[in-house]
Amino acid sequence: MANVKITGCVFDLDGTLADTAPDISAALNAALMQAGLRQLSYAEVTTMIGGGIPKLVERAIASLSAPQDLHAQLVASMLKSYTQNYCVDSTLLTGVEACLAGLQARAIPMAVCTNKDQNVARKIISAFGLDDYFVCVVGSRPDLAKKPDPTMLREAIMAIGCRPEETMMVGDSDVDAQTASATGCVSVIVQNGYFSGDYTALGADYLTADMTPVLGIIDTINGRS
Repeated sequence: MANVKITGCVFDLDGTLADTAPDISAALNAALMQAGLRQLSYAEVTTMIGGGIPKLVERAIASLSAPQDLHAQLVASMLKSYTQNYCVDSTLLTGVEACLAGLQARAIPMAVCTNKDQNVARKIISAFGLDDYFVCVVGSRPDLAKKPDPTMLREAIMAIGCRPEETMMVGDSDVDAQTASATGCVSVIVQNGYFSGDYTALGADYLTADMTPVLGIIDTINGRS
């Protein structure tokens, strides 16, 4: 990464900017209850998050050994519940507000790139009062392949007007690390999200306990400190 400066930053949402698991878990269990299936514990659900609602439901069905043909019904039911209760118990994660404010003060443009439904993702960003920080929110849409395919991240990078090699992708999972690698971005993985595997095996450029050190990492790369 010699001679590279960070001119833009793209963030994952779930487990990176915000702890959204409480509301995701509630929406999933509401859908499971409607279908007459067993409720999943909060701990079980958090290990299944990543890839969007269809992937979460797929994992829940497998965990419960439920019929595969319930997938479409459960996805529709969960999405309906979640779009109505998307930010009831969700909270911003450690260091997020200070990091975003610091990047804004440094005139580094920012975007969100998430596998969550784009409309819901935008609502969550608004609910936390973060709209002014982000040029755009790129979320799940029918015309976009989801992460780790690089398409979504490339769209976000184009929106903030940066080059991939000068963009930092901050996420919390293997999916985010793979997406950054496929796009040619500098990658930071925070370890207070929902990934339950071996962080050291992800191949990320930087691993941090939470968002607190991210601004310092960028300053160091950019020769600011």
